[in-house]
Amino acid sequence: MELFAGFDGGGTKTLCVLADENGNILGTGKGGPSNYLFCGQELAAQSVRDSIEQAFSQAGVAIRPLRGAYMCSAATEIYCGERHVPFFSTCIDAQQLTCNSDIVPVWYGAAQGAPAIMTISGTGAATYACWDDQYAKSSGWGALMGDEGSGYDVGHKAVQIATRIYDKRESDDEFLEAILKHYDIDTPRALHKIFREGDQRSLVASATMAVFELYNKGNKTAQKLLEYAADEIVLAVKTAGREANFTSPVPLIVSGSLLHKDRALYGIVEEKIKNNCDVVSHMLPAPMHPAVAAAAMALNEAGRVSASKALLEKGKLLDL
Repeated sequence: MELFAGFDGGGTKTLCVLADENGNILGTGKGGPSNYLFCGQELAAQSVRDSIEQAFSQAGVAIRPLRGAYMCSAATEIYCGERHVPFFSTCIDAQQLTCNSDIVPVWYGAAQGAPAIMTISGTGAATYACWDDQYAKSSGWGALMGDEGSGYDVGHKAVQIATRIYDKRESDDEFLEAILKHYDIDTPRALHKIFREGDQRSLVASATMAVFELYNKGNKTAQKLLEYAADEIVLAVKTAGREANFTSPVPLIVSGSLLHKDRALYGIVEEKIKNNCDVVSHMLPAPMHPAVAAAAMALNEAGRVSASKALLEKGKLLDL
């Protein structure tokens, strides 16, 4: 039996979906960050290997070479995957390996190539308007230059606010206490050591989880942070849509941990889209995890079109 795998490689985690030649999902696996432009090649390669090993283990199948693999990575610009194949081939043993942007499986899984706008907000953030073989991009400049509305962006601002409160430059004891509790520390000064010794980008982004909890409690500082993030995401959506020059409104497909439908940011963005974004017909969450769509794309690349379609249908029921 020939095996295929799809990967969603981000700045915090890597997900692998293992499938057979008929489009059946055999197993899934999780690893650490694999955006090697930020975390380095050694950690990224190990994260990918970990995800593969877990997927094979869950499937109860001995690890062996794959017939096809599709790596959708935050390190890759859309349609520029060839330059990343040499690196990912060091940790993915596949007869046919394709690399592309992590936005592509979001588009493929939800629209199968029809015009749409996609926005991802996870550790990083980016928005694309895609149609045919063309695209317009807004945001997605990386942590140092942008990624507004991302986990890193919100987490970084949250940590900065915590230091300002600690210094008495601002006041919100509830916010400071929540950030300290999140990192299990007594003072923000301990963050220097934490960030030096770990994957700094992921650790900073993780503070966003404390912001979500504070928002649900009615904390005003958290509310301002999420309103800011939503404004930046909507601005990117409107800009990408304008650059695409669509003749009629198109769907907005959202993906990433910050825009999970059960999290507050999803509702805030949805409300702003309804009230002030005429390039969008409606907003919806990606119908499946990008790693599932990536596995379907691996099958499609190998000419297994019916199996690819079958996997897309089954993937809607898989919660990763």
